[in-house]
This record gives sequence, structure tokens and C-alpha cells, in this order.
Amino acid sequence: MFGLAVRTLRYRKGAFAAAFVAMVLGTAMVMACGGLMETGIRTAVPPRQLAGADVVVAGEQRYDIPGTDEAAVLPERVRVDDELVATVAAVDGVATAEGRVLDAPAPAGTVDAIAVTADPGVGAGELRERVDAALDGTATTTLTGDDRGLAELPEARASSEDLISLAGVFGGWAIMVSMFGVASMLALSIQQRGRELALLRAVGGTPGQLRRMVLGETLLLAVLTTAIALVPGHYLGRFLFERMTGAGIVPDGVEFRQGWIPVVTAVGAALIAAIGGALIAGRRAAAVRPIQALTEADLQTRTMSAWRWLFGLLALSGGIALGVVTVTVMSGPLTSSTAGPAVFLWAIGLALLSPVLTRALTAVLQWPVRAVAGVSGHLAVLNARGRTARTAAVVTPIIMLTGIATGTLYLQATEEAVNRDTFADGLVADAVVTSSAPAGPELTEQIAGLPGVAGASELARSTGFVESPHDDTQSDEGWTLQGVTAAGAAATAPVATADGALTDLTGDTVALAADHARSLGVGVGDELTLRLGDGAAATVRVAATFDAADDYDTLLLPVDLLAPHTTTGGVHEILVAADDGAADAVVAELRELAAATPGLAVADRAALFDEYGDRQRTLAFANYTIVIMIVAYAAISVINVLSASTGARRREFGLQRLTGATRAQVLRMVGAEGVLVAAIGIALGTLASAATLVPFSLARADQLTPSGSPLIYLSVVAVALGLTLTATLLPAWQALRQRAAQAATTAD
Repeated sequence: MFGLAVRTLRYRKGAFAAAFVAMVLGTAMVMACGGLMETGIRTAVPPRQLAGADVVVAGEQRYDIPGTDEAAVLPERVRVDDELVATVAAVDGVATAEGRVLDAPAPAGTVDAIAVTADPGVGAGELRERVDAALDGTATTTLTGDDRGLAELPEARASSEDLISLAGVFGGWAIMVSMFGVASMLALSIQQRGRELALLRAVGGTPGQLRRMVLGETLLLAVLTTAIALVPGHYLGRFLFERMTGAGIVPDGVEFRQGWIPVVTAVGAALIAAIGGALIAGRRAAAVRPIQALTEADLQTRTMSAWRWLFGLLALSGGIALGVVTVTVMSGPLTSSTAGPAVFLWAIGLALLSPVLTRALTAVLQWPVRAVAGVSGHLAVLNARGRTARTAAVVTPIIMLTGIATGTLYLQATEEAVNRDTFADGLVADAVVTSSAPAGPELTEQIAGLPGVAGASELARSTGFVESPHDDTQSDEGWTLQGVTAAGAAATAPVATADGALTDLTGDTVALAADHARSLGVGVGDELTLRLGDGAAATVRVAATFDAADDYDTLLLPVDLLAPHTTTGGVHEILVAADDGAADAVVAELRELAAATPGLAVADRAALFDEYGDRQRTLAFANYTIVIMIVAYAAISVINVLSASTGARRREFGLQRLTGATRAQVLRMVGAEGVLVAAIGIALGTLASAATLVPFSLARADQLTPSGSPLIYLSVVAVALGLTLTATLLPAWQALRQRAAQAATTAD
């Protein structure tokens, strides 16, 4: 049977062309996402300033969150006590040890890293172990190889987790979508050969022989496609990584890595999809009796299998469960973590149940199709009802395309709208003054004294953690820390004081949301222990509590407490709030001040909104790139399935023409079928997206419908309809070019 499988591939290339394309693209897509994940895991940062060092000692950026099993990456550079330079220099095998300042200025008594060179004959790995032993108990880490660059680019550790998360989510769904697409394409390919397989059974072929033949064909095809996919998979992964770098998700300096693990994963996923699809599709043809097989090959009377019912209902149950969790549990940016997978589960569930749903929708849509298209519409409905399995097979990729595209695009649009509204609500200041050099309190006081200024506050930003008392509401991303000037905090921060006063934010103090304070069991005058962004511990007294928006996850600290614990070590921004009606005049005065002071620049509210919008669009572009990749695969699946399905109907078209139908009549029938199939797929895809978007919109934006222009949905529908008609009519037109008598005798 293996020889027969080889000859089948050789002489029936057209029957396997669509499956070939689906497997190549699916494997490349999975390989690309795998490369992104490996890049995030490895976080290879070749050193530049420290390239001459064999071993580099840097501050430990990882932080174990007390009371949990989770770890976080500190956002600011963790510096090293310069007294450790002598400790390292005394280690056996060290030729030189030199303290380096990479982000000037460093606080007194600290360095950013220690560059260590080894004595001749001492390997980097051996020296690292010795240095580790000498520094045991200190908050340091030793680096070799490409990891040495992490001392120059500590933010790469945090970005690696974002990249791993992003690649993991999209990679998982890419695997599912590609496996589903490949399995569906193979199932259609084998389904179209139902007569051939039935004849083999009729002339004595055993079920085992047919299964081995189908499996052999699939394995040969899978080996060939996975080998070809290696090259586009690598370049697609690098292309996506460059988009991530351009969006700022990954800092410049991290190198793309795609080793054997993504390759093996992609090949394995492709083989599993191919073998699974072949076994499922070939099982029925191999199991039925020969006469029954010949009958089913023409009439397609078989119904859905129990396994398809099971997995379809499980997928829908998962989508419903995620929708319930989205509405009842999730809030804030985390809402998309359940809504995103839900749209995939709904689309896959409806696609698996498409034979039953297609039959039901055909019954509903048959009347308008017949009314509009006349005899051609009547024939199109009869074809759809008589070949339910084929109709369901071509509906499946349209469901995936419409559901995933509509769901993910509106999820992103809603998230952007909520973020934009949150930014607008939180932007109390009317202008921001930026300084290239660290700005001192004198500049803030000068600005606060200008006519029409309601308040001015220095601004520093970071992230930190509450260590004591234990904080149950704290995520592994910690709390946003904002350094402010006590005199101007009330005018420039989007909060309303509940207890205490923001003017008391001096020295070692903190202000936090009232509900956060209640959850910690603290009030004004009580103490908290914080872990700041550079790893330093700070014991602070609660000076005030405030009320703010639900997603305002910020602790306010005196700027002179927070700023020294940031990587820059100083203040470079000043928020300015104007009296009512005086915003334009204040901005004009600030610009005059900036023109007279080198290094100052002023941005008004409009500029701040534009800057925020540009930043959001840049970040969204990275997400859109991966989403578009998955949607593009679904679109190609639509073209593949429809082209293969229509192209295999040469014999049918030839018989119709021999009985008196003209080419135009056949094309009108095919066009009516295409509209019917597109309408069914679009309707089910819309249901999949709506079942996801309604819970998400309620939880995230407190509204029933998602944000975003209706043109998004209309564009998706237009693309789905256009692809369906194009992939249906072009192959039909090509088939009709053949003479009717010759086409009628062509094998299916």
C-alpha cells in the first residue's frame, strides 16, 4: 500500500495541493511563534561595553514576592556595592576586576556592574563558579556568554517575560488553528476521493490496507511540507520579532534565536495534525462495507461522528465557561486573558458542529436564495442539502476567518478605547514640562509661581511591591509607584483625598487608595514596608488615603524618596495644572520659559493625547501583526478549501452541460452556492465573535456592544464574501473551459 500511496501523490497532485499549502503555512506559523518564545526564554543580549569581560557581576534583577511562589523582574537597575570589586578581585583565577558605571550617574558607593577577566587557562564557567561562591549571600548574579549583555540592558529580563507570554498565547492558538485547518483540509481531500476508496474496498482492499495507504500518503506529504516550511518559518519568526522590537515590546539589543526546539514543536504539531486528520478522515471509508461505501461516495448520507459531537460540545462549553468567568471574575486589562481564548473556542466548536448547523441554516436561507437567484438558487440549495459534508467542509474555514477576525479586532478596539478613556480620566495636568537634565525643586517652584498655575509637581515613575503587611491584592506585576511633590500633588493627581492630606507627603511617607488601605488593615499614621524598583527596602508611614478610579493601581510617594531609586536617578518631568480657563495662557508662559531655558520642552494636553495614541498604536501593531497572521492563515484556508472543492466538480459540471445547461447557468449556480456558503459561515462566525465580545464589553467597558467602527465588521464580511466568491467562481470558470463530454468522463 505504500507504493500505491506514492503513486497517488504522484498522479493526483491537484487533490493534495491544498493540503500541501495548508501544512506548509501552518508549520511555518507555529515555528515562528516558537522562535519568539525561545528568544524570550534565552534573552540573548550580546555584550557591547562589556564584551572584553569573561564574567560580569551585576545586581540581581529577579525578586521573590514574599508569601507567594511567584517571582518578578525589578524594573530599575539593581546596582552593586563597589566594595564587592575588591572581593571579586581576590578570587583565585581573576586577572582583573573593574567596576563599571553604564547608566550615569550611579549613586555614591555603587557601580552598575563588575567586569571580570580570567587568568590564562581559567575558563569562564569555572571562574563564574568561584565568583558565585565568593559573593554568596549578596544580591548579585554572575553572567557569562551572551547573558553578559543583560548587565547593559537589564530591562531585557522584563521584556522577555512579555515576549514569552505573548508568544505562548498566540503560539498555542496558532497550533490549534493550524492543526484544525490541516485536519479539515486533509479530511476534505480524502472525502473527495470517496469513490476511489470505495472502489478499492469493492475490489478486495481491506480496511487496514486503506488506512495504511491514507496514512502513507499523509506521512509523505507531511515530511515534504515540514522540510519546505523550515525556511519560511525562520524568516516569518524574524519578521515578527522585528515588529516586536519596533513596537518597544523587546528592547533593541536582544537577538532573535530560533533553535531546534521550535522546529521540533512545529514539525510535531504538523505531523500530529496530518496523522490525526488522515486517521479520522480515512476511518469511515475503511470501515464501511464496499457497496455502502460506493453509495455514500455519491450521496454523502453519513452523519456526524460521536467524536465530532464530543469535541464540538466541549469547545462550546469551554467558550461559555470563559464567558462566565469574564463577566463575573475578570476586570481591568486581565479581562482579555479569558476573552481572547473564548473566541477561538467558540469558532472551533461551531466549526466542528458545522454539518448540523449548516443543514439548519440552509433550511432557513433556502427561501431568499431561491427567490433572488431563481432556478440557479434552487439548484444551489439542492447541492448544499445533498452534499452536507462537503458544504460543511467549505463553511468551516469561513467560520474560523469571520469569528477570529471579528472577535480579535473588536477586542483590541475595545481595549484601546477603554485605555484611552482611562488615560483621559487620569490626565489632570494641563501640560508637562520635560527636562533633558535632572530637574530640581527650584524649577518646580518657579513654575508653580507662574500666573494661572493651580499646581506643579515633579514626576517620577517606577514599580514596587508591598512586603509588609501581606498584600493579598498584589499581582506579580506589583504596584505603580509615582513620585510627586507634596505641594502640587492634589492638583496634578487624579485622586480625591479620603483621609489625611497629600501635602504631608514628605520624607518616608506614602499615600494609597482607601480600599487598598482597608485590605491591608492600615490607616493614616501606620507603617508599610515597600520594595522599590531597584530592590531597596523602604519603611514608609501612611500620610493619606484617597479615592480614585477602580483601575488606578498607584501608590504616591515623595519624589525625593522615589527618584534616587530609579535607573535615571533624577526627575525629568514636571506636571502642571492650570486654573479653570487659564490652560492656554499657562502653556504659552511655559513655552516662553522653555525657550529661555536650554533643555526644557513643553507638551500640552493635545500633544499628550497624541503621544499616548501613537504609543498605543505602536503597541497594538505588534498584537495586530500576530493576529493578522492567524487570520491570514484562515483566509488562505478558505481559498484552499473552496478551490479544491469547486475544482473537484469537473465531472458534475460536464454532466450538467450535457443535459442542456450553459456555462453561464452553471456559473450562476456556483455563484449562488458561494453566496449561500458565505452567508452560513459568516452567520456562524458572527455568533462566535458575539458570544465573546458581549461578556468582554460588559466586564471591561460596562457596555453591551464593543467599541470600534462598524466598518471593521463590514470589512471582515466583505473579505469573507469576496474570498468565497473568488475561490468558487475562478475554479468553476477554469473547469468550464474544458469540453463538456471530456469533463463528464473525468475522474473526481
